[in-house]
Amino acid sequence: MKNNEIKPNDLSTEAKASMKTRIISAIVGSALAVPLILLGDFFTFAAVGFVLIVSTYEIIHCAKKKYNPALYIVAFILALLMCYWPIIKSIPGYISGEDMNETWRVYDAYKDLYISIPILALSAFGLLTMVLVDKGFTVRDACFMFTMILLITVGYQSILYLRYLPSQIYHAQPGVGRGSYFNLYDNLESALLLIYVFVGTFMTDAGAYFIGIFFGKHKMLERVSPKKTWEGFFGGLAFSIVASFGFGFGFALGGHPLVYGILDADHWYLILILSLIIPLAATLGDFVFSSCKRYFGIKDFGNIIPGHGGMLDRLDSVVFTMIVTAATLSTFIYWIGA
Repeated sequence: MKNNEIKPNDLSTEAKASMKTRIISAIVGSALAVPLILLGDFFTFAAVGFVLIVSTYEIIHCAKKKYNPALYIVAFILALLMCYWPIIKSIPGYISGEDMNETWRVYDAYKDLYISIPILALSAFGLLTMVLVDKGFTVRDACFMFTMILLITVGYQSILYLRYLPSQIYHAQPGVGRGSYFNLYDNLESALLLIYVFVGTFMTDAGAYFIGIFFGKHKMLERVSPKKTWEGFFGGLAFSIVASFGFGFGFALGGHPLVYGILDADHWYLILILSLIIPLAATLGDFVFSSCKRYFGIKDFGNIIPGHGGMLDRLDSVVFTMIVTAATLSTFIYWIGA
């Protein structure tokens, strides 16, 4: 029986220092990000733009090659066009006066996820043209960048969709009327949905990290991510489900639903379904981006965040959870008819 006792792993000095750095970086990052999420509107809009530019830069640098500077310009423009397409497509109507009024808001443009076929074609054309311009930029590089830029832009557009969706549905109720520019109705209630997804995502990562580092013994998928263990996976799963469902259902019971008429106390089972899906999507995202790093032989995508690496090292899971949550929530809305 003695051999079957569960004992914590012994932590090296390096592991303890890494854990301390990760915790400090997470606190500082949260202090910077949370206000931008709470304020919404142009604040969240600008924050996503910054994160998108940094993430695109990290994708270009994956292969550790020196490319023609024009590639950066092409990639940044294409990424911004794809992410901000809902705003761009609304400009003609706004200029013509059809949609122009003093209460227009950014969230008016994000009523759904939009992928523009012309923009996709332009992206493919632009990157393949760079193959002809830069001899160091291959077709394989172009295909990789096209796929990854599309993935992260849909992920970051999903962040905007989830941040603005509660405002759209709330202000569409009879007698409510238009809201402020900062989406601050009812004590920051419109930010709860996005915070809920972040809670589920980061608790997956935190649970997997701490349970794995203390109790992890059985490797999960060593060829892709050598440090991931099954103990960490189930720890992250449990942490995430409990934290996210507790957050969402707790606020719903208190009269502050994540989304009116959809993710509320009457539809608690929908909150539970999302809480089950989020950690699975987060784990998949982690493995997908880890496989990219293994392929290119790099440890991190960058070093902008001490203890975490690059922007994509911190947001790899977020990209997947945002896309899956946005798609699932759109399905819920269709079913319920909200």
